[in-house]
Amino acid sequence: MEPTRALAALAVVLCFVVASVAGPDPYQRPSNADCVELDTTAADADQVVLYPPEFILEGDETETGEFYTQVTSAIGFSVRYYPTYKLVSNNIDNETYVLYQCGSRAPELSAFPAGTKMFQVPLTSISAPATVPYAFVDFLGLGDRVHDVSPYVSSPCGQALLECANSTAPDFSLLSNTTVRYATVGPYVDGMITSEPYPFSKAFTVSASLDPGPLNRAEWIKFVGLFFNLGKQASLIFDSIKAEYEQTRAAAAPAAGAKRPVVAWASHFKYEADESYQLSFDPYQGNLTEDAGGVMLDREALKAVKGVTGSPFDPSSTTLYYAWNVKGGFASKEEAKAAFLAALKQADVVIDETYVVDPAPYDNAAARAEWGITEAEVAAVPALAANRVFREDGIISATGGLDWFEGAIARPDKILKDLVRALSPEKTQGQGFTYLRNLATEKPVVVTADDCNAAEPCTAEPKVICPLVKVCGAGQTPALLTSGTDGMCVYKECGGAAAAAGATPGNAAAAMAAPAIVLTVLVVAVVEVLLNFC
Repeated sequence: MEPTRALAALAVVLCFVVASVAGPDPYQRPSNADCVELDTTAADADQVVLYPPEFILEGDETETGEFYTQVTSAIGFSVRYYPTYKLVSNNIDNETYVLYQCGSRAPELSAFPAGTKMFQVPLTSISAPATVPYAFVDFLGLGDRVHDVSPYVSSPCGQALLECANSTAPDFSLLSNTTVRYATVGPYVDGMITSEPYPFSKAFTVSASLDPGPLNRAEWIKFVGLFFNLGKQASLIFDSIKAEYEQTRAAAAPAAGAKRPVVAWASHFKYEADESYQLSFDPYQGNLTEDAGGVMLDREALKAVKGVTGSPFDPSSTTLYYAWNVKGGFASKEEAKAAFLAALKQADVVIDETYVVDPAPYDNAAARAEWGITEAEVAAVPALAANRVFREDGIISATGGLDWFEGAIARPDKILKDLVRALSPEKTQGQGFTYLRNLATEKPVVVTADDCNAAEPCTAEPKVICPLVKVCGAGQTPALLTSGTDGMCVYKECGGAAAAAGATPGNAAAAMAAPAIVLTVLVVAVVEVLLNFC
């Protein structure tokens, strides 16, 4: 056996040994002021209300039952508050989580449906191998609770974290290996925030990218906030984003009978022998376009053109392909390009979604070379001739990563402003861009680790997240938190008589399982507030 292979084999064996010796959950929670001081041996320890109404998530509906308070908003996830824990359901990926307050007694996991995962919150150290979920953590100002992050992250503080030792998250291909996962990540984190489900006891899924609608996706910041006892703060962040979005949408609405500008979301794809022109009709893009006062190209009319096909890879995709040398496609590249340009002639604005390795120098000339179009062909397409072509790479990392696929999902208010600027420049004079830049006149903004406002991204201890209440004497209502800045937790005075708090975990879970009590959906999403983003 070659020396390098021998070492590799030894490494795998050592990983297995470490995982076996350490066990599946070797992480030790640090001792800090995140935890409530509660006598877990007391008979009524499970009835002390640690999640009072003043601090629960805000949603469209609030339902109070005998054993719980449930908050529901849109679609995507739901949360039920019990005295000492929260029951959270991701209804897109069908996962259930029990989040119990640090310092309280853990509920019996066996009392919940099979597959339920349990977390002690607030989480103190998380792995973030996917960029979209990390964006929500970043917006909540929780960078000091991130152990490792994706190497493709575009956030300045995410890039700063990558410069620290052992702070690059494992590749997704490695996460599927149980032995490697427990050995490389398990000892250092009490949570792993992902964008798709993983059979890992510490993994929880943020399904924002699968939730329909721009605001729906942004609302997932509430979901993330639940794992850090920041549901109320996350609700306020989302409310501010929603208000800005709705204000922009109202201002962009065209007058009755006015022609709406037509938008084409277009790209050129080439990888080895595969090549095609594409028009995207993703519902997310359609919602943004409509809210910006525009309208998408007529997909059904374009689909009827001979040679235009659907995705050869995903039958559920709404993207139209202008390909050649494929079944049902065009006879040649020239024919496909001609049909593609004919479609673009119907658009007032084109969003160029073409993937390029280095977006920084990508301009009109580069786009025309990439698409293989001549000056004469440009002149025949009004949007191209008028320089009304935009790109989603307004913010990029030093390595060329697009924040469009990270932070932008959390900021639909900023995306909408950009799109209105592209469609109706007369309504947004003097407004700069965030994500959508004009290909002819604007360059991407490159953000680096130097732009991170964290003082010590590598060594900073997590800032205290104060318990929402202070437990008082026997028979007294817990005192509510009044201030929690700079790690100083200030509470109201103790003194009030305690009211009945509800059921114990066992009978609460039984009540949850009763047919009369059905878990409904609550969508959630994202955005800034604590961070002065952009």
